[in-house]
Amino acid sequence: MKIICLQKNSYLSFKLTIILLFVYGISFSQTDSCSFFGNKPIFPYYHPTPPNNGKDFYTIKKEFHKIITAQTNFNGIITVNFFINYKGETDFYKTQLCDLNYQPLLITKDIELLCSQILQAVKQTSPWKPQLDEQRNPINSRKFYSFRFNNGKLIEILPK
Repeated sequence: MKIICLQKNSYLSFKLTIILLFVYGISFSQTDSCSFFGNKPIFPYYHPTPPNNGKDFYTIKKEFHKIITAQTNFNGIITVNFFINYKGETDFYKTQLCDLNYQPLLITKDIELLCSQILQAVKQTSPWKPQLDEQRNPINSRKFYSFRFNNGKLIEILPK
């Protein structure tokens, strides 16, 4: 009976050690993001008002069309998500693809250049003004742009 209890206790302590290492690893790996966000919460792009870079949407749209020139037959949506911190700095860009029925897709060689151009175009929308909360304090926020393509032609950019 004592041997079984010892085995259970050593197994439990092993599991606990693994869990602690995992949790420590996660918290350690998030140190950069916590300092980027100033240990403040992150709000959605629409709360309380959308983030602003001082340019109207149609000016940004023209800039996107100048940069996004890759020739493809891509049918789908390419979305770039990113964060704007309380200082107006951007980081943590993530590109996601889906077909026109919103089924996830992977980046392939034939659209790699297109995805690269889109990411570059989105990064050039900086500098951003920090979003303000109801008390007019700067806050962290998220932002995204989605580009809809039909037969390689850019047909829509969201949000407007």
